[in-house]
Amino acid sequence: MTYEKGQKLRKVVRLTVIVLISAVIGIILGHYVSNYEVRFMLDRKYCGTYRGIDVYKVGTVNADNFKEHAYMLSQAPDELVEACERMYFTGTDLDIPSNDTGINAALGLTQDRTVYISTRTFGADVLYHELFHAYDNYNGMLSQNSEEFIIAFNNERLNVSTVVVDPSQEAAEFFAQAGAVYLLSPLQLEVLAPRTYSFFNELLRQY
Repeated sequence: MTYEKGQKLRKVVRLTVIVLISAVIGIILGHYVSNYEVRFMLDRKYCGTYRGIDVYKVGTVNADNFKEHAYMLSQAPDELVEACERMYFTGTDLDIPSNDTGINAALGLTQDRTVYISTRTFGADVLYHELFHAYDNYNGMLSQNSEEFIIAFNNERLNVSTVVVDPSQEAAEFFAQAGAVYLLSPLQLEVLAPRTYSFFNELLRQY
């Protein structure tokens, strides 16, 4: 191998190594930014296990709002609780990536089977909404794969008020919000969205 060819080969190898290292760093940073559990890992305080859910606090949590959320959790159906593995209560809202909606923070978020709840304010529907996301994730995405739900969603999607940041998640958001309304105001859901009410009534018929 000539000296020039050796130089070219070394440059290619160096460039390849730089690209690979940059990609790995990008993946790690992206995971850190988007995964709340990784983000909260160093600041979290383990509070114990409640109804099979590992509960953590992050930062300064509003005690009164925490109690209100804890009470809502105590009243949730077993099916919802069993779908959730971990729950984080934070003292601040949960920031979300920039998007076209202009919404950059949320009172609750769910990633897989881990639920994050802000205690800055208390909303009766927030915890149930997030638990239904966990339930959806745990049960093979019913919001995407249940024929009965899809029919209800297509017919009644405008009858339940939802906040949608990502249009591809509209069905999942409808599932979570309609589920929360079913638990909090079942008669209201029956009037506004009877197909959706029937779906959740069958899903949680023992509740």
